[in-house]
This record gives sequence, structure tokens and C-alpha cells, in this order.
Amino acid sequence: MPSPRIPPPKTIDYTSICFVVMPFGKKKVGKKWIDFDHIYDTVFEPAIALVKLPEGGKLIPKRTDKDYFAANIDMEMFKYLEYSRIALVDITGLNANVFYELGVRHHANQSGTAIFRQEQLPPPFDISHIKAFPYDYEPVEHVKASRALIRKVLTASLEYNRVDSPVQVALQAQQAGSPKVEQLLVEATNAFRNDDWAMAIAKYQNAIKIDGGNPTLCQELGLLLKNQGRWADAVQQFEKATQISPDYEEAWRELGIARNKVYMNAIKNLPTGEEDLLKAISLNGEDFDAYASLGGIYKRMQRYDRSAQMYGQSLKVSNGHPYPLLNALLLQIREKGVASITAQQKLFLQRAEVSLGKQVESKPPYNAPWSFFDLSTICLLTGKKAEAIKLLRAGKAYTTDGWQLATHLDTLQLVEGRKDGLPGWDQLAAILKEK
Repeated sequence: MPSPRIPPPKTIDYTSICFVVMPFGKKKVGKKWIDFDHIYDTVFEPAIALVKLPEGGKLIPKRTDKDYFAANIDMEMFKYLEYSRIALVDITGLNANVFYELGVRHHANQSGTAIFRQEQLPPPFDISHIKAFPYDYEPVEHVKASRALIRKVLTASLEYNRVDSPVQVALQAQQAGSPKVEQLLVEATNAFRNDDWAMAIAKYQNAIKIDGGNPTLCQELGLLLKNQGRWADAVQQFEKATQISPDYEEAWRELGIARNKVYMNAIKNLPTGEEDLLKAISLNGEDFDAYASLGGIYKRMQRYDRSAQMYGQSLKVSNGHPYPLLNALLLQIREKGVASITAQQKLFLQRAEVSLGKQVESKPPYNAPWSFFDLSTICLLTGKKAEAIKLLRAGKAYTTDGWQLATHLDTLQLVEGRKDGLPGWDQLAAILKEK
């Protein structure tokens, strides 16, 4: 559990405050003007005001420009960042002031920071591993769902009080570790940023030789090995992390994903990863990636009903993430046909198309080839045959291993029996089968 902090000044009861960190007024984000004051008034403030505190009473939303102080507004802002029970941070538009305040909050508090953003654009490197919940305020039908998501996230944050500050995690690790380990991690980070994966892996391996009881080191080394396709080696590191720390939810999730990859590539009987992912979900029922990965396991087992349940739960938890959305829809179409796509699902597809479009336009493209494959699938489902083919060919150029093409082909083949309702399906399948 997070350690207690120094009691705040008594002039304001910060224990009931949710401080909102976000841009003010109208800001241009990409090609679109966004009225953040309108978002605060219609989405954030009403949602926060309905969140119940565990000890009774409700959260009180605050934003510094909405208060009237004789004192310096910057001083009040720092007090809110330091002492508020919860901070809601909207990183939409990657505003510099917002990120500065997020850094201050993360340094001051181990827990109680919830990050939100419009669209699922790739965040900056240093917080790319932190979950940012997607919300929408347009069209107006999305406002109700966004309020419900915010209430759910803030309520869970109050109830579980989990550590969510990477700054605090890093500082604690630094204080607990040796200077030699700290230097190795700095060198590993520099190697990683220069795409020198072999050097980064070697630095982590050396750090683990010094501090073999640190589950975070094992987890991070496992992620590096996973990125390089060294699945069996990654399994060993994730196993070590769960053995050292049995409640390490992220390690259980990654262990399940890696074990399933080894299982698929092996001849002899090995664990599928199902039990590991179920353990991860038991530790954190809000991990959409664990649900989606479990859905993938059941899909490959041809347990389609169970797979659809897992993708559906992942879709619900993530509020429309493209990966579970597309898999859930393909399984639905497999059973009921294209006509079964609902109006709500079409809105999710529209939102996913925008975010994935920006991912493939990034320099270099973000999450290639999967962002191309997913956007191609959206175009297939929405009748944009030529665009679907163009995107698939572009994505194919970014593949590094045959299993990536095989995996996407398996996904498309879920709806082979319904392909007459999906013009372009035959061409996409043929491209994936090309040598």
C-alpha cells in the first residue's frame, strides 16, 4: 500500500477533492478546435460530482481557473497537485502545461492519478506504458458513456488505492537498489532509445545478476525479450517476476501472452497461458489487455463463444479499444452476418478509424504492422475496399516474421463464411497468402 503523506494545510479539505488538470479554453488539436471548458462543464465536472468516497460523502471537482483566490494561482495549483485525493489528467493535445503538472503530481503522490485522453493516439515515450482511458464528447451520445467511465475509474482508484506513479516506482527502486544497478539501468535505457536492443538486454541481464530479487527488473527484461520475439526467454523472466512477487498482475498477464506464443510454436505439450491470464484478471479486473489476450487464446482453441465473451469484456473495460472491438465484431459477424453491426458499434468503428489513421501516419508508423492491419479491417467492414487493400499492402511491408501475416489471416478467416457481405475479402486473403 502507498505510504502516508504529510498532512495538508487545514484551510481546504483536500481529502475530498478531485483536481482536474487539462487545457483551458479552446485549443487546436490536429485540424480540430476543441472547447476544453465545455468538456469540463459537461463531462468531467458532472461525472466527478457523482463519485462516492469510501468513508462517505462525494468527490468535489476543482480546477484552478474556476476558483477565486487572493493568493497566487500557481501556489494554489501546486497545493492541489500535492494534496488532492485524486487528480484527473486530460492529456488530449499533448499540452506542455498539462504534462508539467502530471510530472509534479506523479512526483508528489504514489497513487490517485487517473489519465484520460480523446482518441487513442500514441503518447510520448516516457508515459507510453501508463494506461490513459479514452473518452469522447462528440457526438453527444458519447457524453453519457464518458461520464460513466470516469465515475468507474475514479471509484476504483479510491477503492484500491494502487500505486500508479512511475516516478515513485523508479525512486523506490533507486533507493532500494545499488548504484551499480542504477547505472546499468540508465545505460539500458539509452541503448533502448537508440534501438540497440541487444545492448539493452545485456544491461538488464547484468543488473539482475546483482539484484536477482527485484521482480521489476525481471518484468522489464521479459518485455525487451518479448519485443525481440524471444518468447521462451521472456517466459523465464516473467515466471521469475511472478515467483518473486505473486501479486504482480502485469507479470502474470505477460507470462500468459508469452506462454501462449511458445505453446503455439511448440510440438510438445506446454501450458497455453490461459491460467496465467485468469490469474492476472483475478488481480486486476480492469486489465483490458489480459481479457483480449485470453480472447485470443480461446479463439485459437476455436472456443468462439468464450472468446467473444472475453473480447466483449475487454471492449467494455477499454471503452472501445480497436483491438478487442475488431475481434468482437468479427466473431459477431461470423455468427450473425454484417447486418448485425449496431449503431453504437459503428460509432466505435468511426472513432477507431480516426485514431488508427493517425497511428499509420506517424513517422515512423506507430505499432506497425498491426495498426495497418486493424485499419484495413475497419475499411473492409465499412465498405472501403480499395483503401482496405492499400492499407494491407502497406502493413505487409512492415512485417518482420511470417507469423504476423498468418495471425492476421486467421483473424480474417473468422468471417470467411460471410465474405459475400464483405467486398474485398478475397483480395485481402490473397495478399496475406502471397509469398
